[in-house]
This record gives sequence, structure tokens and C-alpha cells, in this order.
Amino acid sequence: MNLSELIAGTGASVVRGDPSVVRICDVTEDSRTVMPGSLFIARRGTRADGRAHVGEACEQGAVAIVSDDAEVCSGGVCERGAHHRAIDQGVALVITPDVPRVSAIMAERFYGNPSSRLRMVGVTGTNGKTTIVHLVHQALNACAVRTGMIGTVQIDDGRETAAASMTTPPAVEVSRTLASMVEFGCVACAMETSSHALDQGRVAAVRFGVGVFTNLTGDHLDYHKTMEAYADAKARLFASLPESGVAIVNAEDPAHERMLRDCRANVFRCVTRPLTPSERSSGWCSIVVRERSVRGTTADIVGPWSVSGEPLTVTYHLIGDHNAMNVLQAFAAAWIIGREFRLTHTRLAESLSGVTAPCGRLERVGPERAGEPIVLVDYAHTDDGLRKALEAVRSVMGAGTVAGGRLWVVFGAGGDKDKAKRPRMGRAAWDLADRIVVTSDNPRRESPSEIIDQILSGMERTGREDRVTVQADRREAIYHAVANAGPGDVVLIAGKGHETEQVLSDGRGGTRTTRFVDQEVASEALAARARSEEEK
Repeated sequence: MNLSELIAGTGASVVRGDPSVVRICDVTEDSRTVMPGSLFIARRGTRADGRAHVGEACEQGAVAIVSDDAEVCSGGVCERGAHHRAIDQGVALVITPDVPRVSAIMAERFYGNPSSRLRMVGVTGTNGKTTIVHLVHQALNACAVRTGMIGTVQIDDGRETAAASMTTPPAVEVSRTLASMVEFGCVACAMETSSHALDQGRVAAVRFGVGVFTNLTGDHLDYHKTMEAYADAKARLFASLPESGVAIVNAEDPAHERMLRDCRANVFRCVTRPLTPSERSSGWCSIVVRERSVRGTTADIVGPWSVSGEPLTVTYHLIGDHNAMNVLQAFAAAWIIGREFRLTHTRLAESLSGVTAPCGRLERVGPERAGEPIVLVDYAHTDDGLRKALEAVRSVMGAGTVAGGRLWVVFGAGGDKDKAKRPRMGRAAWDLADRIVVTSDNPRRESPSEIIDQILSGMERTGREDRVTVQADRREAIYHAVANAGPGDVVLIAGKGHETEQVLSDGRGGTRTTRFVDQEVASEALAARARSEEEK
């Protein structure tokens, strides 16, 4: 594909070179992957500046550069002379004030507009994105509707499933992955769309047909600064939907109205209560939980699929009333996609009985054994997420094997990020847990003890010594909770979920990374507890 085809209609200007004769064989924003014939996107990121690597890209064979800087220089970060020598040798230079948007369009075109060939479901919100994406992915595939997935935990590109490195990848990687899905037979894709990705234009060229809004609570304010800006970023997904699309929103969250302000699409409003007679025929969806236990949930759902108006009973292996909304929204999204392939709502409901929660979302550690506590790992890393996870576990504490037990929670808060949520997380634990172990999450460059003190500030002082243990070492904290929990207790280990590493200070102003998997450490702690019991 030549350069003129890639930039047509984008508003970008070619200030050096003839775009009609410059042939592009690759698009990348990582200078380390540049090859002869590449177009290199010199994008300013939040941590690095791609303009500083233009010289390197040209030396490796880039034939075109996209930048917002006609001088292709970042004010002394890189050498001006090296850039000009490379460009003078025939490298085309494309200038645009909106590099993220233009590069997303170029990537989508380069890979054959794959999002227009897939039924795209975008899911945004503070909590619940990963669960909904996994449910849509599992349910549709179980019904033989081949569906890819892009999310925080995993990416399924139609050929293989691999661990993800971030919630929403860069634009080039998104389009490349979608193209792979098309190549390997996918007809749909369920994708997490983070507020960062929406704000930075990573999905600006993706053609979503279905958008899902989960909720909006305090998080990422270190980046967005205000809740209004945070909401505005998420609302971009719904403003991008076509009139033929569908917006599926959590109508119990006040922010859903902001999501719909500029939305032209049809709307499904979701609630966790019975519908009124007037709501039954106006695009509302409902889920009402009938039975709940530590092993799963049974609920009735009603929506546009309920032609007769009768509720559809579904059973799924997720616990917690907060997951009821996730299941409802996932069902609605999957139904919209599935009806194009003659998938019945009853068949879709049957598929839910086989779905599982994604890694690190109230995930059970180890088999059920007499005399041991139940140990769960969850990604909850905000006050709202922690509160909902604790409420979910508390709701089944009187059912099945955990009757009469105590609820333990082991958690911390990430360093170098939103500090305002730390005391709120402490308050959530204080309100809902019987025993609290405050520890480190990913402290990064911050002092673990200072983070812990901020968490503790959200708890009451009276009675703290009887309920709260501080152990900055996360491994020791998990071992402490597992060793001291009773046979009927539940230990919730929150914060890291699917993560496999812990980021610590290196003592020199930087960070170091070490392998740390909550599930592995919890399994080791359970084994140590079993050995100790045998020795008694």
C-alpha cells in the first residue's frame, strides 16, 4: 500500500517526499521493530517520546515518518542533525496535529479495515470490563459463533490465546490483532476499551457496533485529574457508535446518562430489579437473582429477547450480586451479535452454565477440602471494586460450606498512582471484613509503609488492634491470613488478580520487578497449613 492511500482524507500533510510513490510494507510506533519499508509513528507518549527515536528508525530502513513536529526533534532529547540527515536521504515526512487519530486510521487501513469485517463489542467502565468481555467471548464461542477477545488478562486473536500486557493495546497492535481474527475465522470480537485508550485515540478507527458501560467510580484520577474528564473519556465510545449500533448501559449508575448524551445508537438500559410494565417494551433489561451460593448463582433475566415477556432462567458459576449486572450486560451483547447467526436466546442461556470467571476475578484457589478456609483471589484494586468483592463474598457466607465463618481480606494499594482511593479502600475493608491484613500491592517507588498508613487512615482506631494486622511483605501477609483463618472462614486476597509480577522500589529512585502470583503463594500457604495440621 502506498503512503497516499494511507493518509487520504485524514488531514495530514506530506511536507517531504512524494506519497504516491512511497510504498509502505509495515506500520509501527516501536523503533525497535522498524524494518526496511516501515512507516514509523513518532508519537509523544506519557512515558516516552517517539520523536527521540526518528534517527534510529530511519537508520533501520523506515521510508516514512508521521509526527506532529515538522522539525522531527524533541527539544534536545535527540540530535537534530541525525534526523535531518536521514530525512534528506529520501524519507517521507507526514505532519499532523493529531498523531493518535491519524495513526489509528492508517493502521486500520493498512490491515484491511478489519474492525468493519467483525461484529465489534467495546466494553468500558471502571470495574467489570474484563468479566463481561470474557463472558461474551466464552458464551458466543460455546454457541459456535467464533469470537476473538482483547482484554486485560488475555488476547485471543483467532489462532491462539496469549497473556495481555495492558487493557487496550496501542492502535497498531489493535488493528493487527483484529486482522488476525479475520484471517483465522472470527466473525466477532469482544474488547475492553480503557479510558486511557479512548483518551489517547488508540481505538479511534475501530468501528464498534455495540458499546457496554459498566460503572464509573474513582480510579485513574492521577491521569484524568477529575471525574468529569474520566467520564468524558469513556463517553467517547458511545459517541462513536453508529445509529444502527446498540449502547448497553448500567442504568443504576448515574454516569450512564453522560455516556448517552452524544450517543446516536439504540439503547438497552440494564437494572438488577424487576421491570415495570412500561419498561418491558422500551429497551430495558433486567436480572433478578433467585439463588446464590459459593458455587454459583441462579437468576431470571428479561429483555428484548423475551418475546412472550416471560423471564429466562440462567445459572452461572460466578458469585456476587455485582456479577449479576455483568452477566446481564454480557448476555445482552452476545444476544445482539448472536441473532445475526440465528442464535436463540435459550441456546445462549444454556451456554452461560459453562462459563467461568476470568483469571483473578473471585478465583478459587485449590480444591475444596475439609478443615481449610476457602481462599479467593480477586483483582479489586479500587475502593468500589474492593467493596463489591467483599459484598459478593459476604452474600454467600451463609450458604454451603462457609456458613458461620469469618471474612478475611488481604490487600494493599499501588504506588505512584491515585492516592485518593487508599483511605476509601481502608474504609471498605473496615465496613465489610471481619479480619483485615494490610500489605503491599505494587508499591513501585513509594514507601510501602506510607501507602499502608494512608489505607489505615480510612479505618476507625477503636477496635483496630483486634481486627487489623499490618504486614508489608505480601507473601508473609498471605501466609498469615491462611494460617490463622478458621475452617469455615473465607480469605479474599485482593488487588493483583491475574498479575504475575510485583513492582518494588530499587532503592535508587527506580523500580525493580519480581515474579509474584497471588494464586501460587496462596497455594503454598495452604500446603504449609496442611503440613502443620498433619504434624500436630
